[in-house]
Amino acid sequence: MTNFKHRLFGRTADVRVLRAMMGGAAMAAGLGLAGTAMAAQATAATDSATGVVDTPDYGNRVGELTVTATGGAVANAPTKAPLQAIEPTSIVAHDTIDQFVPQTSDYTEVILLTPSVSGLSFNGPGLYEAKSTLRGFSDGQYNVTYDGIPFSDTNDPTHHSTSFFPSSNIGAVSVERGPGGAGQLGQANFGGSVNIFSPEVGEQFGGSEQVTYGSWNTAQSVSMLNTGAISSLNGARALFALSGLRSDGYLTQSGAYGINIMTRAVVPLTGSWKATLFTTINHTHVYQDDNNGATLAQLALHGKTYALNDIPGTNQYYKINQVNKHTDFSYIRLNGDVTGRTHVENTVYTYYYDNSTLSPNDATDTTTNKVVLQNGTSVSGHIPGYVKLNHYRVVGDMLRVNQDFAYGTIKAGFWYEWSGTHRLRYDYDLTADMNPTVPNYDQKAVKDASGAVISTAPANIQFDQHSSWNQYQPFIDVELKLGDRLTVTPGFKYLHFERNVWGPYNQKTRNANAYSATFDKPLYFFTANYRLRDNWSVYGQFATGFLVPPLAVLQTNNPNIGDLKPQESRNYQIGTVFQSGRLSFDADVYYIDFTNMLQSYVCDAAHVASTGCTLNDTVWFNAGGATYKGVEGEATLTVNEHAFVFANGSVNFAEDKANPYKQISGAPRGTAALGAVWHDGPWKVSVSDKYVAEQWANNYDTNLGATNPAAAEAAYQAFRIKGYNSTDLTIAYKIDHWRLQGSIYNLFDSQPIVKISGSGAASDQYYFQPGRSFQLSAKYSF
Repeated sequence: MTNFKHRLFGRTADVRVLRAMMGGAAMAAGLGLAGTAMAAQATAATDSATGVVDTPDYGNRVGELTVTATGGAVANAPTKAPLQAIEPTSIVAHDTIDQFVPQTSDYTEVILLTPSVSGLSFNGPGLYEAKSTLRGFSDGQYNVTYDGIPFSDTNDPTHHSTSFFPSSNIGAVSVERGPGGAGQLGQANFGGSVNIFSPEVGEQFGGSEQVTYGSWNTAQSVSMLNTGAISSLNGARALFALSGLRSDGYLTQSGAYGINIMTRAVVPLTGSWKATLFTTINHTHVYQDDNNGATLAQLALHGKTYALNDIPGTNQYYKINQVNKHTDFSYIRLNGDVTGRTHVENTVYTYYYDNSTLSPNDATDTTTNKVVLQNGTSVSGHIPGYVKLNHYRVVGDMLRVNQDFAYGTIKAGFWYEWSGTHRLRYDYDLTADMNPTVPNYDQKAVKDASGAVISTAPANIQFDQHSSWNQYQPFIDVELKLGDRLTVTPGFKYLHFERNVWGPYNQKTRNANAYSATFDKPLYFFTANYRLRDNWSVYGQFATGFLVPPLAVLQTNNPNIGDLKPQESRNYQIGTVFQSGRLSFDADVYYIDFTNMLQSYVCDAAHVASTGCTLNDTVWFNAGGATYKGVEGEATLTVNEHAFVFANGSVNFAEDKANPYKQISGAPRGTAALGAVWHDGPWKVSVSDKYVAEQWANNYDTNLGATNPAAAEAAYQAFRIKGYNSTDLTIAYKIDHWRLQGSIYNLFDSQPIVKISGSGAASDQYYFQPGRSFQLSAKYSF
């Protein structure tokens, strides 16, 4: 353990190298290496008369990404839907990301431009991980993919927004608000899919250097180099990117830094065949408590920006609140035509995640500090904390075969994926410094109903657990062209998911028992798209969704896996897309029936008598569900050749079936965005405002409501979070090879509460929208 801790939090060689690289970058350009994500712009098939843009299948990226147009409302729309959409879809192109989104952001800031999406980083854009909500579905209830490859944590399919793909890795983003077709792969097509696409690799040699400086002493640098087609290598071309970031953060003593290296290469082979190779390596470090958030008492003393301090011997001392993360993500994709009617694509991929965290047990100052020695003696005034490790490797293969025939295309394939995970938490006395050596023996023995001890872990180890999964999904979509205007696509997918967990010390039970669970589920899809005109379409979708139970269902002494079902959904939605040089518009209505909601309880004496469960064990069960329904729309209107106005919005109901008309926690009632873009010659100016409607931090208490409805309603309304908004302004100017840009985010310095964690106790934690900030960027392209 000593070497382990030293590797995580000591002044190791890799950290020194990182700091030297970033320091050298700062010396080179005053603030860092220059450059932003200089993605070669994708081309588009554009009707010059109407401005109509046809985009390829965003769910299954087979050809090169196509997202931009020349002129008109479609080209200037910050978000837009493709005419061949089969479900509500919003595309955010690279030009939009450059103009509207902070340079330091991750994908969660990009998708805030789209309807029905909310969520933000409490430490400033890209400086803390952020969790997005989509139609009221929380992170983990929808897929996130990168170049068509789903990625997620291995406990459950949640995501670490800053850990893999900084802004320099993002070429475009597509938000699909629905399960897609059968070929939309991932563990959680339940609530939709956020699809990130890498920057394109251009045919011509070029590059860029950009430097950004902003509020909270934030500095970013990005260097991009595109080789162009290399004739001696059969036209092979590659894109290289190096980015670095450091910041003091919006919150006190919450500094962050990171570095990323990315390469994407396209290698023509023979005929139509080509290979695409991609890899990105990322490192981030942030001073952050693992249980962060400020209480009302702390806010009264220190203000809204309070998180950590520089006072040794306190729980908020920044040196004992650290999160270190190392990740990589790579794939090799081979695609080409076997015959004139048969197209094959195969992708082999892997990604790795390593999270090394040092944190006190409590950041709220509402508990008494004490540690326990090996002999059982308590020592008051010492800071109890822990070292936490979570690392995993995921390996997978995706095969897709498209077969054209007289009436359309059969799209079939097979997805297989394996993961291996090691997670641990060891308890320590953190009073001394950030390299703890004194264990804290504060863990209690776990006992069964008879009082016999079933845990085997030492008292300073909460868990030290291994887990894995094996999953596969064969799928088929039959895309039928019924005339020139109507396309219908029935689809089928079969889900098989097997999860295994073993010690030496499992989480919660703290023993070495091995458990496994297998889930199988057929899924059905049907979509239709009809072209009313060449630039106007309508679509409809029926689709079933799924969500595999989390790892936690196996973290119990007697898992009742045979009684559990995957959480399921039935999605019904219709919509329309219209595109012209004057107007880009799309709208939809949706209804989602969510069943088999997973819930749990801790077994007490009454449960022992009625169910025979093990005392103090966690018991999981399926009960109830929720109904999601609403309307969404987005539009961009051409005012003249220089000016465009846009708006999008949604009304989102996410209601617990047990409590009709009560919004589930964390699900905003709606969203709205309004803005304008003006460009003339070298100038481009944009202003936008995003509004997130009211939401509730806790669910309505059904049991209390049955006996005292007034008290239940009062408790529910006590955790109502009012709607909030943020207005952003950006001015960009191009001259020769230079692009200069200045942005102000949250222009009117709105800092309301945006999240509450707790249930009415003194330890409840509050989170706020970061205040006004600015960023200045200078980019040189060659």
